[in-house]
Amino acid sequence: MSFRPAQLLRLALPAALVAGSLIVLTGSSGTAAQPKPYHPKFNGHRSAAAEYEPNAVLVKFKPKATSSARRSAVTRAGASVADTAGANVVKLEGDVPAPELLKKVKADPAVELASLNYKRHLSATPNDEYYASDQRASYSTVRLPEAWDVSKSTGSQLVAVLDTGVDAGHPDLVGHLVPGYNAVSSTRPNPVDDNGHGTMTLGLIAAGANNGVGVAGVGWNVKAMPVKVLDANGGGYDADIAEGIDWAVAHGAKVINMSLGGPGDNVVLHDAVKRAYAKGVVIVVAAGNDGSDVVQYPAAYPEAIAVAATNPGGALTSFSSYGDWVDVAAPGWNLLSTGPRALTPPEYVPYWYCTGTSCSAPVVTGIAALVKNKWPTLTPAQVAQRLKVLARDAGPRGIDPYFGYGIVDAYAALGGRWAADFATNAPDGNDEPSRALLLKTGYAVTKISTEGEVDWYRYEATTADKLRVIAQGSEFHCSYASNFAPRVDVYDSNLRSLGHAVKPYPTTPIDPETGCHEPEFLAATLDVPMTGPVLYVAVRNDNGSRDTRDYTLSIQPTSSLVMATPGSDYPVRDVQPAGSSSTAAVTVHPSVTFARDVDDVSASTVRLVNGKTGSTVGATVAYDAASRKAVISPTVPLLDGTPYRIVVNGVREAGGAALAPYSSVFSTADVAPRAVSLDASGLYLAANLAWKLPPMSDLDQVIVRRNVGSRAPTLSTGTLVYAGTGTAVKNTGLAQGTTYTYAAWVKDRSGKLSPVATTQLLGMRSGIAVTSTLVSYGGSITVRGSTLRIDGKAYAGLPVNVYVRPKTSSRFSLLAALKTSSTGTVSVAHKPLVSSVYMLTFPGNADLMGTRTVDVTVQVRPTISAALSPSSIRLGGTTALSGYVAPAHAGKLVYLQQYGNKVWRSIASVKLSTSGKYAFGIRPAVRGQIAYRAWFPGDADHAPAYSPHRIVTIS
Repeated sequence: MSFRPAQLLRLALPAALVAGSLIVLTGSSGTAAQPKPYHPKFNGHRSAAAEYEPNAVLVKFKPKATSSARRSAVTRAGASVADTAGANVVKLEGDVPAPELLKKVKADPAVELASLNYKRHLSATPNDEYYASDQRASYSTVRLPEAWDVSKSTGSQLVAVLDTGVDAGHPDLVGHLVPGYNAVSSTRPNPVDDNGHGTMTLGLIAAGANNGVGVAGVGWNVKAMPVKVLDANGGGYDADIAEGIDWAVAHGAKVINMSLGGPGDNVVLHDAVKRAYAKGVVIVVAAGNDGSDVVQYPAAYPEAIAVAATNPGGALTSFSSYGDWVDVAAPGWNLLSTGPRALTPPEYVPYWYCTGTSCSAPVVTGIAALVKNKWPTLTPAQVAQRLKVLARDAGPRGIDPYFGYGIVDAYAALGGRWAADFATNAPDGNDEPSRALLLKTGYAVTKISTEGEVDWYRYEATTADKLRVIAQGSEFHCSYASNFAPRVDVYDSNLRSLGHAVKPYPTTPIDPETGCHEPEFLAATLDVPMTGPVLYVAVRNDNGSRDTRDYTLSIQPTSSLVMATPGSDYPVRDVQPAGSSSTAAVTVHPSVTFARDVDDVSASTVRLVNGKTGSTVGATVAYDAASRKAVISPTVPLLDGTPYRIVVNGVREAGGAALAPYSSVFSTADVAPRAVSLDASGLYLAANLAWKLPPMSDLDQVIVRRNVGSRAPTLSTGTLVYAGTGTAVKNTGLAQGTTYTYAAWVKDRSGKLSPVATTQLLGMRSGIAVTSTLVSYGGSITVRGSTLRIDGKAYAGLPVNVYVRPKTSSRFSLLAALKTSSTGTVSVAHKPLVSSVYMLTFPGNADLMGTRTVDVTVQVRPTISAALSPSSIRLGGTTALSGYVAPAHAGKLVYLQQYGNKVWRSIASVKLSTSGKYAFGIRPAVRGQIAYRAWFPGDADHAPAYSPHRIVTIS
């Protein structure tokens, strides 16, 4: 792998970034000079060839393999055990080349897994650019400041950083570290950083925030575990990495950061990753810095979250590796972090600038730890899904090989509101051969304005039989986050390849002082034959990034005899809608026109995929061989403002080999959402509202407002009832006898509003009356009620419920469920046994508000009999007044009252028997006629009651 170190700059630094620095310099003039952060070299664009230990392999034995079986396996392979590297894993060394040794051990029945011991490298170290506000700008890209308003701690979510170790005494890391491990050296147990990379990556996650020292780590308040798996040169073998993973998991790590990687799939390393994943550990890995689509491991393992690198503006860096295995992206350009004090040059403070996917991965790791702390029960898959689904789209719309799902959004991941996707440049209109730009002069100046963009040109016949094609970019240098590395393909009129050329990165000498390649204007040059009246030229940026600077394309006659080597034939002449377009109607039927005759066109080989979810859209495919055109007819409605990807894979050249896979992205037009289907149901003092959302992928919120009366509210009038993303709400606090009109709108993320949907609930009023408010025990009353609209309109058949409760209780029970008459009235007879309270309700329906009447009380008085015997007596004689009280009130007092001087006076009392009987003995003291009666004074259940009066004559 070649290196692209960056220039070491000495730029002015804000005081906030150097507070607590350990180094103070004195200039030659005798005045104090302010020390500055350090720009180490940036290692990027390494060779894509996999590296491995030449005479060693990793072996995982089967769990049930005995010690004897393991020793025999080692002996049969002619090897020896050099080291242990995790659970049931050993490193074997032999005298034969590693690939040959691997074949031997794989054949042994005691072996479960075996692999070459691949070497991994740092995914990045810092480069030479310095921006005074770089940390804040980059953190704002992922909305970290807003996320810190939600959470400022990773709590018990211990973060392990598998790297080159750490400077444990760094003032910005003290108090944020737990004991670590050195998997590289058994004689030096402490994970001391002898490279610098580990201190940087760990500092991006765990540097203390708000402590007045240096920089702020993404996690604000983190406990980090340094695990050394890479040596002083930034390299390390999978044996040590697997051992480090196992050790970190065994010692409580909940999140692991690995800013390392390289080509070569190692099943043993993958097994260690899977074990950690199975134990609930979130694994974040740098995507790599090859600036190519060469698959990097362990980033490409499905259990890992692979992170690409952007600049602070959200543009892909030219060094960031890309491919379908990339999950998300984050800033990885000039992030200021901690650096080891011992390796910092004397004129600098121990804060280093970090560039590369090694630096973007810790940003995501810190965010993942914050998410895991907020929701500790989330599985690694759920954490990854949250980071991906809530990422902000960047570059080509939808999931793409450069940003994956997009740039992580820390605030949204922690539950905050979404933010708009990153803007993308408009398509330039020459995305396919059918729309190729005609080069009349053989010369063009333009730019690659979107990640992965391809510019097509058409050149018509000349007298020359050979042509020289040159694509040259602006100055390529590591001081730019994005650079143009020209890749040119030339095709004949049938889009058969005539030649291919690429210049992926500079080949100029490296400046030993700055560590950068000397600036170079990269040019891809090839000579091709003019085989027909037309040829096509396709120009790409080989590293996939966009560039704000121009490139030039030149096509000129040549006498060269050295013809270019052909590349791959291009499969498609036209695709509709055009690539990167954003105006397609949701009713569109996408089409692909092939460059040549093809076979095996079907719904399984030509598909339409939702660009945001990756799910295949239901569709039929019709192919017309004469026009070579396949038309995709969706069988489900497409969503507006949504990216879709046309995917061709599995189609064959007519009678020949497989056609090269192809894909193209378009977006449906972002139109105003359709109106919701709004329903309402009236209740008493409340209303239930529900709505069905129109199909859409960019819902911002549903807004529901209400007005009193029949006039619909607007977005600025009435009362807000709801604003959110749900599908129902209960609106409480309403008034009785009032009409309410509701209106609802849908707003999408671009701010477009749907047409208004309205519904109305009419106000109702109910009344209640009883034929008597006082009734004797055993008697009956009639409850009459009415339910009418507030303007007096009656509805027949409305359900009305009459409820009753004892006066002494607060719980009503249903007395009768009735239906209103044509006049809106109801009635029911009732024989109350105790004093009772009545009320009437109408529960409401889809058109009418509910009502409830006032309470009406009916007192029930007991029945009291009275018998006087004898009714005539002589003075000095006695008589008796007796009777009963119904219902019986055993033990309650009943009083004997005598009438005199125009008033009734109580003259005696007696307790009622268990059957409610009473008896009084009377001895009048004067002659004449005297009236007597019994009086029950009432209680909580019954009203006071009197017996009929009786007259006794005294002679």
